[in-house]
Amino acid sequence: MNYLFKAKGLRFSLFFLCIFVLISAGRGAEVASEVKPLIGPPSAWVKPQFSDRQAVVMRPQDRLDQHWLLYEREINAATNETFFHFARQFLSLNGVQNGSTLKIAFDPSYQTLTIHWIRLWRGTNHLDRLAADKIRMMRQESELDQALLTGEQTAVVVLADVRPGDILDYAYSIKGANPVFDGKFSGEARGQLSEPIERILTRVLWPAQRRLYPKTFNCTVQPAVTTKDGLIELVWDLRHVPAYHQEDATPTWFDPQPWVQLSEFNSWAEVSQWAFALFKKSSPLSPELTQKIKEWSGLPDNEQKILAALRFVQDQIRYFGIEIDASAERPTDPSTVFARRFGDCKDKSLLFVTLLRGLGIEAYPVLVNTEARQTIATWLPAADAFDHCIAVVRSDHQTWWLDPTAGYQRGPLRAHYLPNYGFGLVISPRTTSLTPIPQNAGMPLTTTTEYFNLGRKTGGTDLKVVTVAEGRDADRLREIFATTKRDDIEKSDTGFYADSYTGTQMAAPLEIRDDETWNRFETSEFYKIDKAWIRSDDREGKVRCDFYPFTMAALTKKPLDTQRKFPLAVLYPEHQILRTEISVHVKWTYKAESFQVNDPAFVFRKQSRRVGNKLVLEYEYQSLMDFVPAYRVQEYFQNLDRVSKCLGDRFVWK
Repeated sequence: MNYLFKAKGLRFSLFFLCIFVLISAGRGAEVASEVKPLIGPPSAWVKPQFSDRQAVVMRPQDRLDQHWLLYEREINAATNETFFHFARQFLSLNGVQNGSTLKIAFDPSYQTLTIHWIRLWRGTNHLDRLAADKIRMMRQESELDQALLTGEQTAVVVLADVRPGDILDYAYSIKGANPVFDGKFSGEARGQLSEPIERILTRVLWPAQRRLYPKTFNCTVQPAVTTKDGLIELVWDLRHVPAYHQEDATPTWFDPQPWVQLSEFNSWAEVSQWAFALFKKSSPLSPELTQKIKEWSGLPDNEQKILAALRFVQDQIRYFGIEIDASAERPTDPSTVFARRFGDCKDKSLLFVTLLRGLGIEAYPVLVNTEARQTIATWLPAADAFDHCIAVVRSDHQTWWLDPTAGYQRGPLRAHYLPNYGFGLVISPRTTSLTPIPQNAGMPLTTTTEYFNLGRKTGGTDLKVVTVAEGRDADRLREIFATTKRDDIEKSDTGFYADSYTGTQMAAPLEIRDDETWNRFETSEFYKIDKAWIRSDDREGKVRCDFYPFTMAALTKKPLDTQRKFPLAVLYPEHQILRTEISVHVKWTYKAESFQVNDPAFVFRKQSRRVGNKLVLEYEYQSLMDFVPAYRVQEYFQNLDRVSKCLGDRFVWK
């Protein structure tokens, strides 16, 4: 997944994003010395605050490795400069291990970094730890594994002689803004972090002649405001802030942390105008691209033309983003993307839209937020509100929302799956607001049928498993087979059944059938089981064969945090059917069973019956929404318990 703009980091504490004090995974290489940061005092407008080194000592039960004393951030919108100042005390050897390497990231193509001081306080003495020859510059391409090249560089300082009890006090400034934003400002002030902190201070200097729009979320905190020399000063100063506890398994769009959004944009129409200028194509199409459009123009109808262009961009243009300088926001010329055969989401979407327009079909790029989704409608308009780009196509009185980066999609347009992004910004000169994106077709359905031919208690058992995936599930299964070695898939599938039945071996190679016309992907697996029967725990010498729907059980697993204040995420959309047919070559009796659980978040049913000499078990689970509100979580858990109690069945051989 590409990130078109710098994401706001809704799920993480702001200071972890800003200061990079913990060593993060990534690919690093030392770069030339000319990009080393400056060393000097802060600018004259900065008013550094200083932490109380005698602050409240943390209680042993807090079990913290570091005690944060100060998180200070000062922003000068007129000069595009931000001052950072942090102070924290190491409480343990583990705290020293994790916190004594400083990493400060910046983009040298439009930013300069100045380090002001790095001090260790030990008792009443402070030790200077800032020296130019101790700063090493690294190109930390942490997103290269996600096919993104950002050009970001990192100043690394490995501190010497750090001990538990020391207080680390350091400050730096980053000056410069990406010119692609045309000087428009957007930012935020956090009201709480993931660890307790003695003081959080955010100070913003704002030119009085420009308009700034603030909006609070999950808090009522207001800044102290003063005006002097044509500058408005806003200060949010919070003291003794407790840690914020994030419950597990919350929806991606749910952000209960207190924060203040700041934006210079007055409306989404203004953001749209900004984006429209970025996506506006000015250069003529290359002859090769023009020829490709000419080839498709002879297709019999618009849907086939749309599908031809979509398949080409999805399958023939590999995903790779060079997001250095303005290219992080500005899409690459479509002719260039076509020629080099790679691009990120905005590149691929603009190429797709350009192809369709060349075919006389109305199409536009669309900006979305893959995490905030529908809640973006509550935000202030801002250029950095989006992290992905898709496309909208209007043809033959129908509207299609399509993702040119989604690989392995097949079937007609009405069967193409798109996550429920909620709202998007259509990049068109007529756009004045966010546009609702309806939940589309292509909903998933996986039907798995297990055929057990049980031998006698001393004989072997044959097993055939047929899986039919439709909609989104077909896309995913098709991708697995296209990107994974067949041997690895067969080994994994065999291991799944071997965990339940000793001596399971594959009896024949796995078979696949891919119906691309209707987007159905089918697999067939064949196994021999030596020991399907196991001895029961009683003293009567019985043996049994168990049948447990592990895939269904996984869909009804509870989160770690069961006492909740926040909503619980539900895997959505999800629709699975598991049918197990067990043939037994002896006489037996069985009482049919029918069971169903209806919950606002899901529906579950189980049916079991005898058909001739077969026992037929059928389970079905379908999620109905993507979350459970906190007030209803306990009722939801009770329904999950009802489901769990009916899972599984067995044959007993007396």
